[in-house]
Amino acid sequence: MAIQDRKGKIHGKLNNTVYRTAGDKQIMQVMPGRVKQTLATKLNALEFGLASTQARALREVMRPFYDECDSKMSLRLNAAVAACIRASGKEIGERDLHDADLQPLVGFPFNTDAPFERLVSVKPFVERMPDGEFRFSLPTFNILKDIAYPTDSPRMDLEFTIAIVAFHFREKVGYMWLIDHASFPFANQDKQAEINWISRRQLPAGAIAFVVFSLRYASMNWLNQRIPTTNKCFYPTIILDAFHITAEMAITQENNPAFDGPVGEEIEIHSNTTQILKDIAQLRTKVSPVRK
Repeated sequence: MAIQDRKGKIHGKLNNTVYRTAGDKQIMQVMPGRVKQTLATKLNALEFGLASTQARALREVMRPFYDECDSKMSLRLNAAVAACIRASGKEIGERDLHDADLQPLVGFPFNTDAPFERLVSVKPFVERMPDGEFRFSLPTFNILKDIAYPTDSPRMDLEFTIAIVAFHFREKVGYMWLIDHASFPFANQDKQAEINWISRRQLPAGAIAFVVFSLRYASMNWLNQRIPTTNKCFYPTIILDAFHITAEMAITQENNPAFDGPVGEEIEIHSNTTQILKDIAQLRTKVSPVRK
């Protein structure tokens, strides 16, 4: 609805005309009539909706791992998932995150207000073996000198956590598994330390796996209770690796007694992936020419 201010200027929408002011000038803009969307536009819109749906499911199940995030994390994750899907060699309607090139998600930070490179002076190393064995290391570092600490809180200790999480979206009901995880606490002191971790856990064939790494700070009160920092700039979480779990990898692990089952139970997740893919297929069928 358009309104007139005390200076006689009109603001807002009246029918298909929008009124606004820029300085002392009154500007009137006529909105275009209904635009007919092309098939490509409709398909791209549906696919971006698919990417947003899968990104939302990822945010929900990953929430325990990233704790805090920056204000634009949702938009950044939507864009990253969409970029992954577009990199697939398949056509729109025949692809989702399971067909995607997952590289745009590798290195994804959930909180750009707390970049790892600002807080930790050494770089983590990850290696994924052909059979799915995962190796992680954080090279030798000085706990006091190579880590940045909150300055607006009492003395804080720190804890690194690494987790492997798997997802499957393509069933009517999707699933999530916590494959493996480990935490490494350190007291705030002038001392050398390092982290070396190997995970041998069976991975579900056809699923997508994320390797997530985080750092958390906390102090202990007089009741020996852990009090985490309230400074959002000290909640870093990053996706170190993202990969597809192939059938060959899963079979190799099943036949290897060195691999144990996942540490977590299978948990249902809802992403509406199947329905959106059906909607895209239905749209393509309606506009496809009838072949004689």
